[in-house]
Amino acid sequence: MTRVVEREGPYHDPYEMFPEATQDQVGRALDDLPDFVFDPPSGKICMTFQSFLLQTPQHNILIDTCVGDHQNRREGLLYPKDRWLAEFRGAGVGFEDIDYVFCTHLHVDHVGWNTRLVDGRLVPTFPNAKYIIGRKEYEYWLEWNAEHGPASSGPSFEECVLPIVEAGKAVLVDDDFELNDLIHLSPAPGHTPGQCCANFNSNGTKAIFAGDALHHPLQVYEPDWSTVKCADRALAIVSRRKILEDCADTDTLLIPAHFPGTTVGKVITAGDEFAFRFFEG
Repeated sequence: MTRVVEREGPYHDPYEMFPEATQDQVGRALDDLPDFVFDPPSGKICMTFQSFLLQTPQHNILIDTCVGDHQNRREGLLYPKDRWLAEFRGAGVGFEDIDYVFCTHLHVDHVGWNTRLVDGRLVPTFPNAKYIIGRKEYEYWLEWNAEHGPASSGPSFEECVLPIVEAGKAVLVDDDFELNDLIHLSPAPGHTPGQCCANFNSNGTKAIFAGDALHHPLQVYEPDWSTVKCADRALAIVSRRKILEDCADTDTLLIPAHFPGTTVGKVITAGDEFAFRFFEG
């Protein structure tokens, strides 16, 4: 697995991101976490925007595609995208080498590099790939956009999802879809109605690519904190707790989309609660 980073660093005020958060709870969790998860000068939690490239003997699989280089996005998403391109190319692959793109959900920061502008047209960035998209997630946003128009973050559904469908590159799947014996999807609704995890199992190594079921390691310590960005905050708690319980005290690696630092880690139980240990490799 190769992480392809688009942006990292301070991003959100924890008390704005997690409305239930208190200073005591935040401080207690930060005491058990590495310094890179929080930026004291800004008072913001640190987050990473990234894709995950899985290279197997049979396939090159890309999980989530960040914000992309589209310009009509809200200001906070218009940071330089050169790093993503450099890290993607540095992994030794080209756009044409990707066989599958998994979208854990269809928010703006998970679909951006699905498409790019070529000669004035939006075309699939990965011309040989099949884009695996949850049917429930797609149908929800199709209806939402028909009723409300583009999201406040920018028209990412119109620019990064619909062109994939129109090009015949999308594969709409149920939330128990299995690609092969290495990778399958499992439902994790709440942040969005149809969010899915990508579950990976190879040679005894298990990993859960959890999308935005967790945004920051603070939520490992406080799993009842849903973000202001969650569509159904109560359901998000149910999904998050299931993921933590499935990972706790096992060898299963937890890989959320936005965790800072090395991102990857293991969940452990600490009394009646959970804690997180980042992978140091």
